[in-house]
Amino acid sequence: MTLRQQLPNLLGIFSSLCFFFGSFMFLPTFATYATIGVWCFVVGSLIMFIIYFINIKSGQ
Repeated sequence: MTLRQQLPNLLGIFSSLCFFFGSFMFLPTFATYATIGVWCFVVGSLIMFIIYFINIKSGQ
């Protein structure tokens, strides 16, 4: 399997990590970092969009 074939999966893992760590930023203990949490969600969403675009472009 080439890197090009693995790219959507690798991006999916990174996106999931963005959502996972971003969600922690909304807990009361980390409330001062809520803006970072929002940006983690934005980045995670953008990566998901890229994954779907790659899949559509490649015909999957």
